[in-house]
Amino acid sequence: MSDQKIYIIPLPISESALEKSVPTLNLQIMLTLRHFVTENIKTARRFLRKAHPNFPIDSCLFYELDKHNDYSIDSEITKALEAGLSLGLMSESGYPGVADPGNKLIRLAHQQHIQVVPLVGPSSVIMALAASGLNGQYFTFRGYLSNDNQERTSQLNDLQKEIQKTGATQIFIETPFRNQRFFLEILDVLDASLKLCVAMDITGTNEFIVTKKISEWKTIKRDFSKLPAIFLLGK
Repeated sequence: MSDQKIYIIPLPISESALEKSVPTLNLQIMLTLRHFVTENIKTARRFLRKAHPNFPIDSCLFYELDKHNDYSIDSEITKALEAGLSLGLMSESGYPGVADPGNKLIRLAHQQHIQVVPLVGPSSVIMALAASGLNGQYFTFRGYLSNDNQERTSQLNDLQKEIQKTGATQIFIETPFRNQRFFLEILDVLDASLKLCVAMDITGTNEFIVTKKISEWKTIKRDFSKLPAIFLLGK
C-alpha cells in the first residue's frame, strides 16, 4: 500500500496563540511535508513560519486553488498526485473542506485511492454549534445568504419554516462589514420566539458566543461589525 497521503491541516480562526488551536502532532506532521495545496499561498507561508520559525519554506512547493478558476484542480496539483507525493491541504482559515473549496482535492484523492488524513483543529461552524445550545443532532449549514434584500428576506422566512417544521438548527455566515445589517434584519423579519446565537471571533481575544430569543436580542444594543461571525437559528 502506498504511503502517499493528503493531510487536512486546519488553520487558526483567530489571531490567538497557535497553541490554543494547533496540536503538537499537527506541527510534527507539517514538518515532514514539502508540498501544500492552499487557498492563499501568502497565508499558508505565514502560518508555517509562525508554527515553526525554522520551517524550510524555501524548499516547499505551494499550489494555489484559484478562486478565479472556480477553485479547480490544476495540472501542477495533478502531477504532484501522480508522482506519489503527500500533500498538506490548507484553508484560508479554519477547517479545509468545510465551507471551503478544499473538498475538490479531497474528492480527487478518494477517486485515486489516496488516503485522506484529517488532523484535529478548529472549525468555526462546529464550535459555534456546540457552544450555542441549539439542536446539534439535526442542523444545516447554509453558507452565505443572498445579497439581494428581497431574496434574502424570502430565504430567512424559508429557514424559519424549516425550523418550525423539523426543529433543525440553521447556520449561516456573513462578511464582517455586513454583520450588523444582517443581525438587525434577522430581528426585524423573524418570529420573536425563535432563538438566535451570534458567535464572533471564536478562540480570539474578543470571543463572544451568546444565544437568546429574538425578543431578548431586540432589547440589547450591540455592534457586530468588523469581526468574523456565525449566526445560528433554532427553537
